[in-house]
Amino acid sequence: MSTNSSNSKKTPEIVFTKYSPYMVSDLENLYNSKGESLKVTKVISLCRCGESKRKPCCDGSHTAKGIDGEKKPGRVKDKVHSFAGKDITIHDNRGVCSHDGACVDGLPSVFKKGRRPWIDPNGASVKEIVDIIEKCPSGALSYTIGHITCTSLDREPAIKVAKNGPLEITGGVLLKDDMESKPQSAEHYTLCRCGASKNKPFCDGSHFEIKFTDDDN
Repeated sequence: MSTNSSNSKKTPEIVFTKYSPYMVSDLENLYNSKGESLKVTKVISLCRCGESKRKPCCDGSHTAKGIDGEKKPGRVKDKVHSFAGKDITIHDNRGVCSHDGACVDGLPSVFKKGRRPWIDPNGASVKEIVDIIEKCPSGALSYTIGHITCTSLDREPAIKVAKNGPLEITGGVLLKDDMESKPQSAEHYTLCRCGASKNKPFCDGSHFEIKFTDDDN
């Protein structure tokens, strides 16, 4: 495991295979959708099949049907599209989008749901656009101003359990699996916990389709 030399803390890791739950080590910050802290230990096992009765933790429910962590045909594949404006270029990778909705709900003058092209980089001020992109939990959205591309923020390692949605990872928690999965942004990404994503381990919004619920978080 890697360490942070500035404070000698180990960098948290999420380690798993296509057929196992998420094993998280050295994480100090785990929150529910209300922002309330959840209990953590040195190593915790988080559910990814959607069937646990102890969400977000694994309770072994996956042993009944198994976990299918394979990527599925028909998924939206990773590809970054760039939309150049006068003062900012917006980058978008639909393949890792969790369909959180913060962009289309928060700035519809730029992010135009159901339109082509769906992004207008001249539709609002640079500050407004940056503020919205920084709310994107999946890393699907990023931006370039001048010659500097921003794909991450400076945050403490943490996992937030989205309401009836994915695990939202921030702060550079390392991801290690047997498929060598790479998030679009190493600093923040979203992991499927409903079991239905076609782009596992990443969330693709399938929790909406299957009406996944987690009343306790």
